[in-house]
Amino acid sequence: MTAAATPAHVPAELVRDFDYFHPGPELDIYKSYKRVQEGPEIFFSPRHGGHWVVTRYDDLEAIFSNPTDFSNYHQTVPKNPIVIPLLESDGDIHRDYRKLLMPFFSPTNIKRLEEVSRNLTISLIEGFYDKGECDFVAEFTLKMPIMILMSLLDLPTEDTPYLIRISEDIVRSGDPATQEAAFGRVFEYLATKIIPARRANPGEDIFSAALAGTVEGGRPLSDEEVMGLGALLIAAGLDTVASMLGFIAMFLANNPEQRRQLAENPDMINTGLEELMRRFHIANVARMVTRDLEFRGVQMKAGDCVLLATTFAGLDETRYTDPMKVDFSRSEGKSLVFGRGPHTCLGVNLARTELRVFLREWLKRIPDFSLKEGTTPVIVAGKANSVRYLPLTWPVAP
Repeated sequence: MTAAATPAHVPAELVRDFDYFHPGPELDIYKSYKRVQEGPEIFFSPRHGGHWVVTRYDDLEAIFSNPTDFSNYHQTVPKNPIVIPLLESDGDIHRDYRKLLMPFFSPTNIKRLEEVSRNLTISLIEGFYDKGECDFVAEFTLKMPIMILMSLLDLPTEDTPYLIRISEDIVRSGDPATQEAAFGRVFEYLATKIIPARRANPGEDIFSAALAGTVEGGRPLSDEEVMGLGALLIAAGLDTVASMLGFIAMFLANNPEQRRQLAENPDMINTGLEELMRRFHIANVARMVTRDLEFRGVQMKAGDCVLLATTFAGLDETRYTDPMKVDFSRSEGKSLVFGRGPHTCLGVNLARTELRVFLREWLKRIPDFSLKEGTTPVIVAGKANSVRYLPLTWPVAP
């Protein structure tokens, strides 16, 4: 990615060549992020069009909580080629979009989906348990949470591989042309295959609700808004929980002491999950500065982009004691794994539910597992950090 020219208002001492798609050479990308925190707490990177980077928990939280000065309109680095409803909106219209979708993430619906998640988890494990090994990504993370999302959206199961490829291009690529092409494919898919079918035969799914819903005092959503919401849910929903599952499983495979703690003490799973998510934040999002301002002594101009790599938040020693260590007895407050403020992740309760179900059902059946000897996991950084290959093995009783 070609470096952009440094704007005149950016001091030379605050310029640092940092590409969050390629944070460093370590297999553990979190070590690379931690090393970045040794420099300025706020700096300017010329990558991806040029943007500010904040590296401390308190600064990330402050910006997340201030949509007036830091708009969600510019939610990614580089900027999305289209404006995505809900994700890249503020104020009343943002609240209207959330209100439209909230029933699908209500406690009642989450309870129903918890049972679906449990049944899927057990079925998937039973399908490969006797082999004594699996590619955790291909055989679990790209199935359990994704099958739940496909059900929530009422999309054909056979379309899953196609939509996963689109999600990959949207979330993993730093190339605007690749992203634009991916959005074009998902819009074409929704416009030709899904929206006409829902108009003809409405159901109980999110698309049907969006087509029947209203925003801004009673106006129906346009087809473009419905497709934008669909693109958001497909890109985020096909990736977020799957990515977190990979990091959690990889850590437990490599750390038998903590794995035994959870396997032998299921009551620790809730707090254990929060600590694992704290250590392995995955979302790296952005905000746009709405006016000329000074933030923590740094001069920012209207239109500047600020990268909010939540990855930094969980590694901040000013917030957490020995942050690289996973400590299930930690009691230092909530993480920023699902964001903060008005744009806190809509699917937070569903995500937590799916992850808890995984830990309970997997550790009940496979309490002793490790990375397959002679293999190396594949880790990818980006808008959502992810494990793309994770070969696991475990003993099987004769």
